[in-house]
Amino acid sequence: MKKILLFALTLIGVGCTEPIPVNLDDLSRQGIDYLDPETREPYSGPAYRMSEDDSTQVVLRVHLRDGRFHGNFEDFDPERIEEGLGIYQTGTHRNGLREGRYEYFYPSGVLRGRGTYDRNEVNGIYESYYENGKPRSKSTYRAGKLDGPFDFYYENGQLQSRGSNTAGERHGSTEFYYEDGRLRLKGTFNMGEECGTWIENDGTRISTPHYEPCPPA
Repeated sequence: MKKILLFALTLIGVGCTEPIPVNLDDLSRQGIDYLDPETREPYSGPAYRMSEDDSTQVVLRVHLRDGRFHGNFEDFDPERIEEGLGIYQTGTHRNGLREGRYEYFYPSGVLRGRGTYDRNEVNGIYESYYENGKPRSKSTYRAGKLDGPFDFYYENGQLQSRGSNTAGERHGSTEFYYEDGRLRLKGTFNMGEECGTWIENDGTRISTPHYEPCPPA
């Protein structure tokens, strides 16, 4: 009964000025387009998808324009809906593609990460957080690949690693630290491969292994 009531409230919450939301599975699918099964015209309006395991649980709430996802969407974790902690991610679509800001959440409802999509690919800064709210990482994406500076942190706030990526590969100067702040590794990557002289601290002694020379900057 509790789940059925929640489902009813979800639909009511859309508002009286909007068309009644339809089940995506009741529409016809043609590629990424959703069509009215009777008129075969692209559907526009609010829609939802129910859990395959429980027909009373909404797992996705979206809006369509001319048959394609367009506007805000909410993706739910069906296992946590009854507790009111069901939202897994939120964001927006534009003409069928993910576009704009999006956010991910822990089951507790605490923000887990956030970033930006550009034509269905992650682009720009992505930030993630521990469940206690402290920063976990800050990375840079370009056209869906890691490209640019990154920082990773321990849960106590101490820097874990810092460096940069190019086209999805570690590239450039990189540093790694122990949880107490001591340097663990420092060196240079050339498209994912170590190069030049590194500094390694295993906790008891410091060594300086040598790799193939790094190419000129």
